[in-house]
Amino acid sequence: METPGVTTVRLCVVAALLITGSTGSVCYTEVESLDLGCLLRWDCPRARSNTTYTVQTKTQGDPWQDVPWCVWVSSRSCDVSQAFSNYELYNMIRLGVHHSPTSTVWMKPRKFDYSDFTFSPPSVSASLKDDQLLVKVQFPCAANRRCSLGRCCPITELIDPWTTVTMYNKANHSEYQSRTVWTQEVLSHVEFSGLAPGQNYCIVANFSFPTFSMAASPKSAPQCVQTVSTSGPLPVLCLGIGLTSLLLVPLLTVFLRRPRQPAPTTENQPKTPVSIPDPVSLVPLPMVPVDPCDIHVEFTDDHISIESSSNQDQTSTHTSDPLHHESSAGAAYWDSGGMQLELELEQGRDSGISIPPVSHSSEETCGTTGD
Repeated sequence: METPGVTTVRLCVVAALLITGSTGSVCYTEVESLDLGCLLRWDCPRARSNTTYTVQTKTQGDPWQDVPWCVWVSSRSCDVSQAFSNYELYNMIRLGVHHSPTSTVWMKPRKFDYSDFTFSPPSVSASLKDDQLLVKVQFPCAANRRCSLGRCCPITELIDPWTTVTMYNKANHSEYQSRTVWTQEVLSHVEFSGLAPGQNYCIVANFSFPTFSMAASPKSAPQCVQTVSTSGPLPVLCLGIGLTSLLLVPLLTVFLRRPRQPAPTTENQPKTPVSIPDPVSLVPLPMVPVDPCDIHVEFTDDHISIESSSNQDQTSTHTSDPLHHESSAGAAYWDSGGMQLELELEQGRDSGISIPPVSHSSEETCGTTGD
């Protein structure tokens, strides 16, 4: 049966063997990590001043590989940030001490994981849009040297952190809202609503490693905004209405008291347009054919009567000269050949009545018919 003192001594010997090489070299290593960077530091108290070292890294599933810029170096540190790219897997680091060109003692490997991570706080910016508060979270630049020199690579290009944004009332910290989002973009955007008017609200944010919340950044510096008060613009609006009234009332009074201009004289009035005849009256009457047999000529003591009849219209023309009459309406001529009447109408043609000349054949025909 072992005593407690013997057990303690045996554990110390095992721990010493883990960090001691075969030749008795002892080195103490530590890892510094900021924003996914990885800096390995070591101290070997028993090593000679001209001792050289080599650093190797290993990712889960891969063999050990030399860090090209940390082979046979005499310095006591090595930046291995560029050697790692997948932080969800196990990453290992080990230090080798060269006692001779052919003799290298490797110290116990140590892992590089979330327990070593530290982050810088993010920065936030806030703006008001209507009744909503829009928040934008910007993340620190990653120390990983995969990014080109002089360019900032946010850590969100290497990991997808959980981002927590908290909004609180500056006058009353118990009034707050909190949002946690999984950020997969370079920036993170969060919106808050339900803000009280005339209040001062502040925003803070931090983020953590995707899987382990214990590896979290500090909170950002607060960013505060003032919401618009609903009663603020009212006095200004009333003042504006009052000043406008004071200016408009005298102008309206002067305008209403001005004498009206006299009515325009008849000379300036537009002339009445000349009436246009009814277009219906200008339409010529339709042409009605007249049978020569329907024309009868009667002689009286002082006038000649010429009658013309048809099925639709009847027209009577009276002249005072039994032998010869000329007028604007027409003319009648008598010759020795018998009963031959020629009626010529100059303006009567517009009336629509057409009377053909009476020939001897017509007389004989009419006479025959009359008999």
